[in-house]
This record gives sequence, C-alpha cells and structure tokens, in this order.
Amino acid sequence: MTWKPGELPQLDSPESQGLSGERLALIDAYLQGYIDQEKLAGSSFAIMRRGHLVYYKAFGEASKETNQPMQSDTIHRIYSMSKPITSVALLTLYEKGKFQLDDPIEKYLPEFKDMQVLTGGTPAMPATRHASASITPRHIMTHTAGLTYGFEGVPDAVDQMYRHHKVGDFDDDLTNFSQKISQLPLRFDPGSSWNYSYGTDLQGRLIEALSGMDFESYLQQNLFDPLGMIDTGFVLPANSVNRFATNYARPLGPLVPFEKPDSSPYLEDRSFKSGGGGLVSTLPDYLRFGQMLANKGELDGTRILSRKTVEYATQNHLPDNKDMESMGAGGFSESAFKGVGFCLLGSVCINPAAAPNMQSIGDYGWGGAAGTRFWVDPEEDIMCVFMTQFMPGGRYPVQEYLRHLVLGAITD
Repeated sequence: MTWKPGELPQLDSPESQGLSGERLALIDAYLQGYIDQEKLAGSSFAIMRRGHLVYYKAFGEASKETNQPMQSDTIHRIYSMSKPITSVALLTLYEKGKFQLDDPIEKYLPEFKDMQVLTGGTPAMPATRHASASITPRHIMTHTAGLTYGFEGVPDAVDQMYRHHKVGDFDDDLTNFSQKISQLPLRFDPGSSWNYSYGTDLQGRLIEALSGMDFESYLQQNLFDPLGMIDTGFVLPANSVNRFATNYARPLGPLVPFEKPDSSPYLEDRSFKSGGGGLVSTLPDYLRFGQMLANKGELDGTRILSRKTVEYATQNHLPDNKDMESMGAGGFSESAFKGVGFCLLGSVCINPAAAPNMQSIGDYGWGGAAGTRFWVDPEEDIMCVFMTQFMPGGRYPVQEYLRHLVLGAITD
C-alpha cells in the first residue's frame, strides 16, 4: 500500500481487516462527547490494521476563535511524541556501528566523565558523590540515566538546579545544553531507577557527535525526507500558520487559548532543537512514521531500520525486565507505570493484566503534553494516532478508552 505524502491512505472497510465497523462507530460518539462537553476543542483519530487505514475521523475545531475545523492536515504541537522520532534517528546510527548501547557516553561526549550523584545539601550547596556507573546510550534512551526535567513546582533539589541554570533554554544550542547538564548532579546512579528527563534531548546531541551533522539536518535527511513527512519540523513555516491548531487549557471552566498560532514560539527558529519535545507534525505525517514501525522499519519501499532492529528496540530494556513502577518511577509521565516497561522508543506493555487498561503484550508507543498519542500493537498488527491540543493532556483518560474501543472492535 502506498499513499501520497501529506495525505491519508485510501480508507478501507473495517470488516475487510477483521474489525467491526459498527463497534468502531462507538469512537465517534465517544470523541464527539468531549467536543459537546467543551472539554476539547477538536481532535482526530486514525486506525491502521495490517497496513490499511480502517478508521479516520476529525471532530470539532482546530481553532474556536476562527471557527477553523479540525482536519487531517491540521498541524499540532506533538511535544513528547518527538521522542520516538529522535530515538529512531539514533538507532539508524546504531545500525551503522557508530556506538553500542552500553558504551560510556563520555566516549562521545567527554563532558559526562566523572558524573556526580546528589546525596544531600541544598541546591545552592549540594553534597555529592561519584556515580557508581557511567551514563550509557541505553540509559538516556530509557530515562534511567539519573537526569531529570526541572519541571516547575517539583521540589527535588536537582530539579531546582535545572530550573536555576535554565537547562533547556531556547537560546542554548545542543552543545551548550549538553555542557550545562553535565555540570549538574544526577538524581540517582545510572541504571538504578526511572525518571522522566531530558535524556532524549541528549540523544539529539549524541546524534550530532556521531554523525558530524546538526541534529535538525540529520532528522530531515534520514527520516522526514525518506518517509515523506512534509509537515514535521522544529519551525512552523509562515505559510502554514493557517493550518496550525490553537493549544487550549481549561483552568477554571471554559476552554481558553494556551498558545495561539499567530503568536507561537514555533514561528521562530530557536537555537534549542528539542528532540524530546520540540516538533510539530500532522496526523498523516505521524501515521507514516508509525506505520513504518508497524511494518518493522519500512514504508513504501523505503527502509529506515531493519526488522531485527525494530524488534530489538521495542522490547523492554529496563533491568531484569522490570516495569516502571518497580523501578521507582514517580511524578510525571506519558504512560502508566504498573505492568508497563520501557523500550528504546517509549513505553511497552509487559504484563497486560497488571496494566491499568486493556492492551496486548508488546504494545508500545508514547504521547505528548497536549494530549497527542500513538501506539503500535504488533500482536494485532494495529497502529493508531490520536491528535488534539489541550494542556495538560493527561487530564482526561481519552487514550485509555480509545484503546478499549479499538480492541473491542476486533472480530478475528
């Protein structure tokens, strides 16, 4: 099956691919309910099975202020759904023998030699000790390096230090970012726990060091151009502002704009190319990326990764096959912790009965802060992409219920 970049593939009947159209119609009522209750301004959802598009609908508006309808080519801030893209890019260098997953990262980024772990003190006068192990590429791909994010309001001393030193500042390039983060202590010894972090942004710097190219160009030449992802990037072109959705929040009741298209920072070419959360994209673009993974690394005759690499990367890479809960995960995440491990591309279900919602073993994917989500179910050969623009995305259990509705429509 082929389809034109920027467009959706031809819609096939669900029944032809072992799904009930009648049951999938329950998705219409479910997602429209969020629009009618003014919980979301708009959304879109697509389901692929066995490489065929079997469901696509758009609901509501991309911008309530201009009455712009949500459409397939609406451009979204995908935030942390940038992470799987960055990790796939790093894996293309892994396939070329540029690094091993358990190499000390200081082999490529010398500033990370002799890292320290916080043991006490204050953010102004921290007490530290030498880390018991070096950070490795596997650690930064699984959020087990001891790094953090510096989220506002998190009282942890290392998070406070990240905020004080403005880690991830838009005026920093990836070299300065890497230097800055290497000078701050770790929250824990590498490999000993799980904590959502700037690890994927550090992958972007590692890609530069390994490839000799700037991160943005590497993504364009090795992923976006080959896959036909024509609307994905760090900067929104001026001629595409009319397709850019408003990002909404609902602090006290009605939906209010959180970020408007015509005043978005995505209109600027910022120095910090955030592989962890800096991309914009569309549903057709991300569908192409997700289907490449569902196809075990290939789309329309273009191979990005080998079948074996995709199978290896999408296994649980946490130590001793632990789930995130047993790794001490806490705080913010785009995934549940119980029954869910972490692969090199995002969360992966390792114990469906323990997980909080129905899914297949080996189901993997990730989401974004504004409610976007994608997942691949290799067991059922299903791949789904959900797009919306609402902060915080985890406020409503949309994604969990969509999984139930999709799996509940299987007839074969």
